[in-house]
Amino acid sequence: MASNQGYSITTRRLKLCCRHPEWLKLTEEFYNQIVQFYYDLLLENPAFWELSSQKVLRELEVLSIPGRDKQPVMAPLPWEKVPLYFRRAAANAGIAAAKSYLARREEFPGRRAQAFHSSTVYYKGMYRGFTSTEITLKVWDGSCWQWMRCRLYGKEFPDDAQLMSPSVVFEHKFIMLHVPIKEFGGDTATVKQRMEQNRNLCSVQFTNSNAFAVGSILNAQGDEQAVKFWNGGKEYSHHCCEILEKIGKSERSLGKEQSGNSEELEYLSQFDKPNQKYWMHLKHLADFYAHQVSAQIVRFCQEQKAGIIVFPKYNDNYKKYVMKSTGNWSPLHLSTRIRQYTTYKAWKAGIITIEVHAVGISSVCAVCGKPVSFTDKKTNEFFCEDGHRGNRYLNSARNLGRKCLIQFGKHVG
Repeated sequence: MASNQGYSITTRRLKLCCRHPEWLKLTEEFYNQIVQFYYDLLLENPAFWELSSQKVLRELEVLSIPGRDKQPVMAPLPWEKVPLYFRRAAANAGIAAAKSYLARREEFPGRRAQAFHSSTVYYKGMYRGFTSTEITLKVWDGSCWQWMRCRLYGKEFPDDAQLMSPSVVFEHKFIMLHVPIKEFGGDTATVKQRMEQNRNLCSVQFTNSNAFAVGSILNAQGDEQAVKFWNGGKEYSHHCCEILEKIGKSERSLGKEQSGNSEELEYLSQFDKPNQKYWMHLKHLADFYAHQVSAQIVRFCQEQKAGIIVFPKYNDNYKKYVMKSTGNWSPLHLSTRIRQYTTYKAWKAGIITIEVHAVGISSVCAVCGKPVSFTDKKTNEFFCEDGHRGNRYLNSARNLGRKCLIQFGKHVG
């Protein structure tokens, strides 16, 4: 394939069924023991810390695996008959974890891992007969390695996609196979190139009202071509409140003491077994709406032939303050997840996403540039000195898009 061809990687989740799920659990436990071994081995050898992951893997293998000469090694792997690709998958996981710890050890001292609970990653050689309906895995049954055929249930894989190393993930009652899929194609032009081609752009402003977001399509001259509100925020908040009420009712029936910081109690209660299904429902609800809104944004951009999506960028302290004040189950709080999902979906559709600093986009009128005022704190309407009125979030979206055009040297009328 051409070197300049674009690609995207997404993960498909398929339900896995097999005769001996306990073998998969034993395999995962064995896998994490090897992860721990290589994690500790790397941390004990500072000389390897600055090397690339590939070179680290080579050096650790020299320390732990006898060569063809069968000479003793300094830190022999304490297990026999470990398949090569199983060991390398675990070693790479251990190296990644160790590098993450080393990068953050000054910020979070004393956080060295004592045990791992990673999902088993299967490299080629550890699986065969892989299709969208079945896979045969090499698993550890506690005494020896065996091939086990597993059935898969989920969406079919695209015909032209490249399947990458799958992993077996235990998700509560189900066993899932997570499969990264690499799909080629799409528009690889940069933002500058798209601007030179006079492509339309879609500026998106997130809100804390019934609309999750509002989008404004602008052409290269800054003229507005279309507007779209993506609603459902009140519905999302209502469903979240219903679930939170059930959690509160459950906690009261169990006689739990409600003392301490409210945010801390909310965080800890997510791990309570009696209410775990409710917290999972909240997570799935957030995922559903984030996927729905992000797909709608991308579809709208395709319809309007927009090649760029512009998101507002805020100061970190301001962003934290706003997120905390709006609450965990508000439409605005879901904006982070919507951004993430929109980014990869847009790339698959040949659309690129960028961020532009949001300073000043809500303080002036997009029509005349005069300062704006708001009728009251609860309304979404603004007015300016010249008598222009309208939705404050749409006004911000328009200003954001025009600010982006100006930054790339476009003349905006």
